Amino acid sequence: MSTAATIKSPQNESGDEEILRLLREAVSAFSASVGVERARGLRGTRPGLDETVWNQMAENGWLGILVPEEFGGLGLGFAEMGVVTEELARVLSPEPIVGSSVLSAILLRHVTESETKTRLLEGIAGGEAIVGTAFSERSFGEARVSAIASDAGHTLRGTCHNVFPALCATDFIVAADIDGERALFHVAANATGLIIEETPRTDGTFAGKLVLDGIEAGAPLLKGAAAEAALQHAQDAATVITCSELFGIMQETLERTLDYMRTRVQFDKPIGSFQALQHRAVDLWIEKELSLCALGDALKTLDSGNSTPAQVRVAASRAKARIGTAAHSIGREAISLHGAIGVTDEYDIGLFLRRSVVLNAWLGTPDLHRRRYGMLRNEIELDNTSHLNVEVPEVFLQDERADIDWNRFSDEEFRAGVFAWLDKAYPQEMRHTGRRGSADEMHDWMKVIGKKGWIAPAWPVEWGGMGLSPGKQIIFIEERERVGVMRNPDMGVVMFGPMLMRWGTEAQKQRYLPRIIENEEIWCQGYSEPNAGSDLASLRTSAVLEGDHWVINGSKIWTSSGHWADHMFLLARTDKTVKKQAGISFFILDMNTPGVSVRPIENIAGHEEFAEVFFEDVRIPKDNIVGEVNNGWTVAKSLLGFERLNSGSPRTARAALQAVEKVARANGAWEDPVFQSKYNRIHLDIADLSSAYQRFADIISLGDTPGAELSQLKIVVATVAQQAGELLIETAGEAGALSGMQEFDGNEIDVTGPFYAHFTSKIASGTNDIQRNIIAKRVLELP
Repeated sequence: MSTAATIKSPQNESGDEEILRLLREAVSAFSASVGVERARGLRGTRPGLDETVWNQMAENGWLGILVPEEFGGLGLGFAEMGVVTEELARVLSPEPIVGSSVLSAILLRHVTESETKTRLLEGIAGGEAIVGTAFSERSFGEARVSAIASDAGHTLRGTCHNVFPALCATDFIVAADIDGERALFHVAANATGLIIEETPRTDGTFAGKLVLDGIEAGAPLLKGAAAEAALQHAQDAATVITCSELFGIMQETLERTLDYMRTRVQFDKPIGSFQALQHRAVDLWIEKELSLCALGDALKTLDSGNSTPAQVRVAASRAKARIGTAAHSIGREAISLHGAIGVTDEYDIGLFLRRSVVLNAWLGTPDLHRRRYGMLRNEIELDNTSHLNVEVPEVFLQDERADIDWNRFSDEEFRAGVFAWLDKAYPQEMRHTGRRGSADEMHDWMKVIGKKGWIAPAWPVEWGGMGLSPGKQIIFIEERERVGVMRNPDMGVVMFGPMLMRWGTEAQKQRYLPRIIENEEIWCQGYSEPNAGSDLASLRTSAVLEGDHWVINGSKIWTSSGHWADHMFLLARTDKTVKKQAGISFFILDMNTPGVSVRPIENIAGHEEFAEVFFEDVRIPKDNIVGEVNNGWTVAKSLLGFERLNSGSPRTARAALQAVEKVARANGAWEDPVFQSKYNRIHLDIADLSSAYQRFADIISLGDTPGAELSQLKIVVATVAQQAGELLIETAGEAGALSGMQEFDGNEIDVTGPFYAHFTSKIASGTNDIQRNIIAKRVLELP
């Protein structure tokens, strides 16, 4: 699937990934051979498909991907079907693969063995049968067909709207009511009493309205709870594969738009060089990337043998909510970015928007799926409250370091264990403050967690860390946030330590890493300067070698934890005669060195979390350089990867949303549908952000260095944290104007803190606008 294609290379892919890659190449080549012109020519025609192409698809096995081998299919999974539909969607293939080979095929897989099941599944795989499913009136999932017992079995009467395929279908599966129970019947397309009325759709294809006027249908294929479960699973599966189509459409739309922006000249410049348009394109690209994560999770959920029906429903709704909205936004903005030519029918870009409008309306709109997602949250305990019902392994509850592989526990056990110990050990009065803890505040707690051996979850065991996998790291962060643990001055753990493991000498590692893991030394970062914030290459702090010492002069600003730190890792210019990036070196500085002075800076929330640091003839040992002289830019770039991953953690947004829920439950806003709509949007954004974060954590855990695309995390988390902070203030009502901790039904919450804190997240590690510039140039390759 696309996720694998994005983060894996052919050199390190697994066998399954290789199959998906080869399948994608085959479908892509096929699509290129037929092109968008074929779809344009089929608009408004009946029955709306190309029989030659349909037969080729059958010969290639694509129509039978989800059909078991015993019925002539390939017996593969949803990831494979997702690849096929995604690539075909890039040329707007109108053939009803999802309607027949997914929705109807999955329904038939649930049917007990029968001649009808065998004939239809074999026909779907071979291309001879095109089976439509008719299950609704005008609203998603509402049955309006009745089945009355008769001598021949059952007589069907009623109407079904929005059936696809309809005009080209050879057979239908019809959902009907039998005395209040759902039942599924087979109806041939040429059955006596069946009227198929064509319904034109905005993309030039046709759905159908089925009027059933006394059709003799025999015995039901499925009835009662079995029919309900089968129809629900089939709808969810078809929804996810429809999202694969939408993803292919947005991919193609965005690529065409970026090509246009690179070549269309206005005012003697390519329009892609205009920053306003670049930033719009970057935001569309981020929507596409988040859609990739939602789609990947949904396909994995469908293909997993352990997923519950509720988990499948949630994954499908999350995918449609995200991907449907993104496809529509990208299609709409693509037309705007193309200008006048974009609104003409002769230009292809509008065809992709038309198709996304059709697919968004089918099987539930994005807004409907957002509402369904919200209703399902409690059913499957989306907020991971299931940890309260899991037996906690005894090793988690002990306060001493354990010589154990924490990854060997199941996710459920690990989640329950981390929460149980943190909830037992972390002081109540320090929970959910909405800010970073000072060195003094966190001193006693750091001793406790250091004794436990949990200071550095991501560090390898040989350096005193927990050695957690990326997935376990996410869980650790989530449970730390649930308990409300303040972020400690952690630059040494999350940034300097991992960087030193890669670039430091053995002597440097032995000197500094043990002291970081024991919390004996606190670190800060010396990058930003008054005139070199996001533009690090413009820094002016200098380091001149005099004998066995470097002499440093200059200043740093916005230095998080600078007034608490024992040491700083900093960049300084060591050669002014070469280009800016080439003359920078990376140094280690003891903050107690003569000539260092620190001025704390109060932020907008009234907290002192960063400082300005001045250097006046500061002399540090010659060996306090990391990497080679004048190679500090390379070292810094790798460290920025760790920093941007850390800055892109969903923890701040998730913590703010948890506070929103507590306030809403306390003051009655929780039941308000308008509030729930706002809450659900943020909850979904955090779910997609979490998947994106884990994707990049996986890359780093494999020893790879993520590229400029990592910048998307920081942009997303700042945006979502802002929305969560603003919703917290809004939900709190009059208390939204109060500073400090406020009491809500026994919970102490800083109502305004998360809102003010988000400004820092938008600026730190390079402002969000700078991150957009980076993505525009290095990822989208705009001029």
